[in-house]
Amino acid sequence: MVSMLFINATILISFLALTSQIFKDVKIGSNLKLSVKIAFGVLNGTCGCILMFYTIPISNKTLMDLRIITLIISAIYCGFISVLSTSVMLAIFRIGYFGINESSVIAVINLFVLSLFFSLVFKLKINVRKKWIIMNILNLTTASMIFLILIKDFNKLLLVLINYWFASILVSIIVFCVLQYISKTNELYRKLKIESTEDFLTGLINVREFDRLLNRSIKEAIEKNEDLSILLIDIDFFKKVNDTYGHAVGDMVLKDLAYILKQSCRSFDIVSRNGGEEFTIILLDCDSNHSYKIAEKVRINIEKHCFKLPNGEKLNITVSIGVSSYPDKVKDINNILKIADDALYLAKRNGRNRVVLQ
Repeated sequence: MVSMLFINATILISFLALTSQIFKDVKIGSNLKLSVKIAFGVLNGTCGCILMFYTIPISNKTLMDLRIITLIISAIYCGFISVLSTSVMLAIFRIGYFGINESSVIAVINLFVLSLFFSLVFKLKINVRKKWIIMNILNLTTASMIFLILIKDFNKLLLVLINYWFASILVSIIVFCVLQYISKTNELYRKLKIESTEDFLTGLINVREFDRLLNRSIKEAIEKNEDLSILLIDIDFFKKVNDTYGHAVGDMVLKDLAYILKQSCRSFDIVSRNGGEEFTIILLDCDSNHSYKIAEKVRINIEKHCFKLPNGEKLNITVSIGVSSYPDKVKDINNILKIADDALYLAKRNGRNRVVLQ
C-alpha cells in the first residue's frame, strides 16, 4: 500500500514539472482564456487518470489513490472551468475503465460534489495556502465518509483511513511546496523574459530587441522585395529638462513621449527606445515619401503636446528626426541605420526640431 501511494506521489510531482514547462509563459489564474483553463484542467485530469492505473484496491470495487489532488490543483489556480474539465475526465475514466458499480457511482458523485465545493472555495478572498488546506480537509472528510460506507470490516477500515490520511496530508504538503516553488520560478522567468526585450521605463522594446527585429526586417525586405524605412528620433536639449526639473520629470516626459510615438505611427511598426532620449521607429513596407510624412507627423505631434508636470507647470519639447529609406534612398540596406544616424546628425546641426531624409 505504501509503495503504491509513493508511486502516486512521484507521478504527481512529475506532472507538475511537465505542466510548469507547458504553461511557463502563462500566469495561471482566473483571468486566463477559456481554452487555456480547459487545457489546464484536461492536463490535470490526464494525471488523475494515470494515478488510477496505480490505484490501491481496497476490495473488489473500492479503490484508493490520490487523484483528488489533481482536482485541487485545477481548482486552486483556475476555478470552476478547470476543475469541471478535470472532474469530467476522472469520472469518465473511473466508470469506463473500472465499470459501473456502487463504488464507482459514489466516487463520481463525490467528484462533482467536491468540484462544486472547490469552486466555491476558489472564490473566497483568502490566500492560496488557506484555500489549499480547506480543500484538503474537504477531500479527507468526504473520502472518510465513503470508506465508512463501503468498508464493513473495522480493522481494515482503520488501516485504510490511517494510510489514506497520512499519504494525502504528506503528499499534499509536498505538492503545495513544489507548486509554490514552480509558481515563483515561472514568475521570475516571465519577468526576466520581458526585461530582456522591453525598456523598463517606457514599455517600448529595448535596444537588444531592436537589433534583432531590425535584422529580421532587413532580411524580410530583401526576400519580399519590400520598402523599409527607419526613423531615428532624439529629444532636443533633453539635458536641460533633467537639469531644470529633475530626473523624475525627465522620466515622465520619456514615458509620455513613448505613448505619442506609438500613437503617431502604424500599429504594426516597431517602436523602440535605444537609450537615454533616443528612440527608433522601424517602418515596415514604407517608402521614403510615406516615411517622411510619418516623421513629420511625429515631430508635429510632439511639438504641440503639452507635458503636464506634477507641480502644475506645462512643458513643451521638440525632437529632431533622421530618416532613411530602402531602396529609393539607401541602396545598401545594411547601411540603413547608419544613414538614418547621419540624417539625425544633420537635423541637429541645422537647427533641431526638423526632419531630414537621406
